[in-house]
Amino acid sequence: MALNMKKAVRSRWMLMAGIGSMLLGASACTPEAALAPETPEELKQPLAAPIGQTIWLKACLTGKFVSADANLGATAPLVADRAAAAGWELFQIVDAGNGTIALRVSETGKYVSADTNLGGQLVADRTAIGDWERFTWVDFGNGTIGLLAKSTGKYVSTDTNRGANAPLYADRTSAGCWEAFSFGTSGGGTGGWKQIWSDEFDGTSVNTSNWSYITNIHVNNEQQQYTSSPNNVQVSNGTLKLIARREWNNGYPFTSGRLESIGKREFRHGAIEARLKMPVGPGLWPAFWLLGNDINQPGVGWPACGELDIMENVGYGDWVSGALHGPGYSGNTPINGRFYPSSPVSDWHTYRTEYSPTDIKWFIDGQLVKTTLKSEVTRYGNWVYDKPMFIILNLAVGGDYPAGVNGASQPYHGVPQSTADLIGRTPQVFEVDWVRAYQWQ
Repeated sequence: MALNMKKAVRSRWMLMAGIGSMLLGASACTPEAALAPETPEELKQPLAAPIGQTIWLKACLTGKFVSADANLGATAPLVADRAAAAGWELFQIVDAGNGTIALRVSETGKYVSADTNLGGQLVADRTAIGDWERFTWVDFGNGTIGLLAKSTGKYVSTDTNRGANAPLYADRTSAGCWEAFSFGTSGGGTGGWKQIWSDEFDGTSVNTSNWSYITNIHVNNEQQQYTSSPNNVQVSNGTLKLIARREWNNGYPFTSGRLESIGKREFRHGAIEARLKMPVGPGLWPAFWLLGNDINQPGVGWPACGELDIMENVGYGDWVSGALHGPGYSGNTPINGRFYPSSPVSDWHTYRTEYSPTDIKWFIDGQLVKTTLKSEVTRYGNWVYDKPMFIILNLAVGGDYPAGVNGASQPYHGVPQSTADLIGRTPQVFEVDWVRAYQWQ
């Protein structure tokens, strides 16, 4: 749902990984020459990198944990001298595309870089993934792994000849114990999606610690006035109901409801899903979507804030759509798709997105229906999905998107007479069973 809006941003969420570990591979060191690979390509075999998991790394040479302690300097150089693993020693493994990974420090959310301006020294102060932040995860076949830096084409090493707690460098053409690391997952598990928030709509009113009523939005030539009236927004019998009615209000021929989590529940990278049931009638426009929480900052606004449409429907029973809107790809965006649930949208279905620094995925009822890579987005403009985003649920009536599909201009823009009559006879309901947020741990 492409639009501009003016709402204050008041808070953001951050979830930190737990501490603990489970050894995944043996940590025994072998002599330097015994680990030397014949060629890097021959080493690019399983163990596969544990994408999405938060891990620790332990250096074969020192038996100590790798740390990105920001107290060591502004660039947070990586060292391998810690006896235990806590926040500075925990790294999330991120898919960086084309068979590479990135390491994100749990304590700061910043990425590890093999900066060639520093001779390949590893530092942990980068906010985005480029070639300096990409590594190939190499299995040495004995329970240890190595990291090949894309920036230098060389292995990360813990050479103690540089000093007892010298920074790590990606500057070795062959691999031995100095270049080998054992690893384990944080928290003693194998990793997975952990629910961090939900609204199950089990009460009798909107939970205002989660949602704000929005009544001052008029965009896209939509034909409704949003209200906070229980005639348009209700919570009952375990569901949220956004209700469109045919009644004049503030010069608009319909009323309806819209809720946003801005300033209350905002999520940076993860998964957001909702179980939804929608009305059918051309011109009805229910939507479940995200906006970047910096929308109201000077010089940002829409579409620079980023918009992720998890699910939109313009009144047809057999399909929904998803899209991204950002700088250079907004409005009639080229990044979109139509998805076809297994039964009509008037049945209950679960709609989900997973968004990371490298891609965005759409799911219906647990089935992946579309993946968009960061590289596909940056062909058109900046990638703007690495910030906290807030959730919007709304039921619009008419507007540019429905009109572009149904061609209706009478009696209202995007609303044919049949749908206007339908709403007049029976108020139309967009029903939400629950909304949930997850992060990978």
